[in-house]
Amino acid sequence: VKSWANVCALRVVLVLFESMSGLKVNFNKSMLVGVNIPDSWLHEVASALCCKVGKVPFLYLGLPIGGDPRRLSFWEPVLARLKNKLSGWKSRFLSFGGRMILLKSVLTSLPVYALSFFKAPS
Repeated sequence: VKSWANVCALRVVLVLFESMSGLKVNFNKSMLVGVNIPDSWLHEVASALCCKVGKVPFLYLGLPIGGDPRRLSFWEPVLARLKNKLSGWKSRFLSFGGRMILLKSVLTSLPVYALSFFKAPS
């Protein structure tokens, strides 16, 4: 239910989190994503909280959130990160063994991280 009381409660929870954990919430980096909420209300709340408005799907810690993992397009950010990592090594002067070690580490760690959260399509 959209109400300013809920927005204030959210702010209080975040301030309590800051005081209990010793961490600081950076609202300038934070993003507010609404589900079945009018855009006008979402923009009002985001400006009150001093944060950005986001859209679904979005990336969080390198993983797409809010998409359908059964679709191939969901996995495009993971594949793009793999290609980006591998393309940077073309210009390096590495031995064949060094390249194999880098390939194995990247080709196992990035997909395993993604697959620990989502089931890949067949």
